[in-house]
Amino acid sequence: MSDAVAALECYPETAEARLGFDVVRAVLRAQTLSPLGAEAVDQMRPLRDREAVCLALQQVEELRQALRFDDPVPLEPLFDLRPQLTQAAPEGARLEGEVLEAVRRVLALVRRLAAYFRDRQAKYPALAALARQLRPLPDLEQQLAQVVDEEGRVRDEASEELWQLRRQLVRMRERLREKLLEALRAALRQGYAAEEQPTIRNGRMVIPIRVEARRKVAGFVHDVSASGQTVYIEPASCLALNNTVRELELAEQREVDRLLRKATGWLRPHLPTLRTALEVLGYFDLLQAKARLADQLEAYVPEVGDDGVIALKAARNPALLLHFQRLKETTGEQRTVVPLDLTLGHTYRTLIITGPNAGGKTVAMKTVGLLVLMLAYGLPIPADPSSHVSVFDRLFLDIGDAQSLEADLSTFSAHMQHMAYMLARADERTLILIDEAGTSTDPDEGAALAQAILEELTARGARTIATTHHGALKRFAYETEGVENGAMQFDQVTLSPTYRFQVGVPGSSYAFEIARRMGLPEAVLERAQQLVGVQQVALEALIRNLEERLATLSARQQALEATQAQLEQLRRDYEARWQALKQETAAIRQRALEEAEQLVREANARIERTIREIKEAQAERTTTQAAREALERFRRRLHEAQRTLTPAASAAATSDRPTLQVGDQVVLEDSGTPAEVLMLEGDEALIAVGRLKLRVPIGRLQRLNRPQQRKQTRTSTLPALTARTRLDVRGLRVDEALKAVERLIDEAVASGAQELEVLHGKGTGALRQAIRTYLQDRPEVERFEDAPWEQGGPGITRIWLK
Repeated sequence: MSDAVAALECYPETAEARLGFDVVRAVLRAQTLSPLGAEAVDQMRPLRDREAVCLALQQVEELRQALRFDDPVPLEPLFDLRPQLTQAAPEGARLEGEVLEAVRRVLALVRRLAAYFRDRQAKYPALAALARQLRPLPDLEQQLAQVVDEEGRVRDEASEELWQLRRQLVRMRERLREKLLEALRAALRQGYAAEEQPTIRNGRMVIPIRVEARRKVAGFVHDVSASGQTVYIEPASCLALNNTVRELELAEQREVDRLLRKATGWLRPHLPTLRTALEVLGYFDLLQAKARLADQLEAYVPEVGDDGVIALKAARNPALLLHFQRLKETTGEQRTVVPLDLTLGHTYRTLIITGPNAGGKTVAMKTVGLLVLMLAYGLPIPADPSSHVSVFDRLFLDIGDAQSLEADLSTFSAHMQHMAYMLARADERTLILIDEAGTSTDPDEGAALAQAILEELTARGARTIATTHHGALKRFAYETEGVENGAMQFDQVTLSPTYRFQVGVPGSSYAFEIARRMGLPEAVLERAQQLVGVQQVALEALIRNLEERLATLSARQQALEATQAQLEQLRRDYEARWQALKQETAAIRQRALEEAEQLVREANARIERTIREIKEAQAERTTTQAAREALERFRRRLHEAQRTLTPAASAAATSDRPTLQVGDQVVLEDSGTPAEVLMLEGDEALIAVGRLKLRVPIGRLQRLNRPQQRKQTRTSTLPALTARTRLDVRGLRVDEALKAVERLIDEAVASGAQELEVLHGKGTGALRQAIRTYLQDRPEVERFEDAPWEQGGPGITRIWLK
């Protein structure tokens, strides 16, 4: 829907077909779902505005993603109702029920499609903006649904009168059928009839009677069979009922006609909205066809430029791709398109491609033109997505047999006519493709004309690709700034084309080599080489030698790139493994320190409890303070060790660990704390630090000495703590109960338990209140509350620790 945007100018009129876009358009048309989409394909025009091209490509890619990965996109059913909408415009017009049902279905499609992209605005912004042009008409959709059913038949309940008429018709038709069957059975008994069922002729119910008995059955003849052996008679006894049925049918038809005219009138105010909806739906059909074609071609959206630069990577000719796909479907033959890497417009504006006949020069040039044209049509192209393709204002061609019998022009004159047109309009936003430049006339004069034309086009800034066999144009490309040589590679052993493009060198025609292979006598070949001249033969030989060397270098470069890619992958693998090892080492170290801290916390709780017991025994304040200070010093040393230790230090220590035995006296290297080795397990040791037991890496330990005789007794260690979470204090005095609660909390803090229960019973509530007053003074307690009723209610206090 880019009618207001200027179109790319293509010259001549047959330019699209000469490039092969007619094949692409035909396949695209076959992908549409409706005549509206097919017409949109026929009417689409190539764009020359970069923003318009980018928007068209974005719309295609968004719909492509939706079709691939999202819920089904509502795109059907879609009918071309434009003639019927025109028919509905005059006052009093009447559309058939099937047409009104088609309108209702289109309205339902509009509603569903608009809602689909309204709900996905962030995901598909370009399509959401397009769908906002659709204006749902739910009231009209509902009105039509109340008049016609899915088959387009006017519903019985469309009006009260119609409902009554159809009820009467059912009854009268049944009575008439019974009357007819009665007459038919009588005729059968008398041998006047051969068939057993009534039928309809001229809108009247009749019975079939043998022609020879037609006067023996009272009634009216309405028709005669094709064989003339049967007449269809309306019995006189059925005349009144038949008249009644016919009158009811006519009344029904008048009511149906009235309802259809009324429903058609409902459309009239919305005709512009409906026409816009059909246009947008047709464009959506075009977009889905583009998306499916892109999938078929494995196409991508390149970087779209406005700078006149073309940089194709792994580009494949779409017409050839489609042709090979059809070939595989029909014959099973598998053929592949050789990818093309080609650059134009960056360091040089004109590219001259040379090489042998049937070597792929023209196909390479057409591939460039066709991909530029597809991009202008808003179509993704079969090339690597890193490719860069510019949008142009003009695309000029001189390809194929340009002889014009109508204009009485020779092939050469037609070429010159094209050149004159191009030279009059070429500028920096023009792409020009010239096949076999300088042919169809005297070779020397043709080469001179071709060079002069290419010089002028280059000076004007036009981007030009020309194919040729003229050696003079090869030298021209080598000597002229802004012009570059290119060649199609050729296998010098098999004398067959590889169809691979190579920039920077001219191509040899391989005329003598191919002629020799075809069996031309050596004497003839030698004479031909003499006529060409020593310098020309030497030049061709030099070109062939250069091509061979470049092919060898290219193969080596590919091998080197493959090796570099392998080495880079190995480097990434080893880097990933090294990082994983570092993280694992750090995690192990962290876990060890966390275990040590947990042990310190347990020891802290035990020591605090001991201090409280000392207080209760009225110990000296200095003794209590000294114990607290010693504990705090140990805790600070442990935290300092955690901050300073690194995985690297840990690994280094582990690699140089001492030989230890159970019972050795050691110190922790990072804190200087003395300890005794209690157990050795692999790379770790269980040590006793005072009354604490710690599990540490052996690398952190330094042996002080090894006693001559193993000690008979070891330093006493902390016993394992068993966490209690429930306490029953019923029957205890208040002071006894509070001491029990204190021990419960101390043990819970040491073991890490966080939820406790104290069963004190309900009674007078005194014990419950005393316990809760005590809990309020304990800093370790976060909160407490009654247990749920089903678990004991006020008789149990539930406690949560910090």
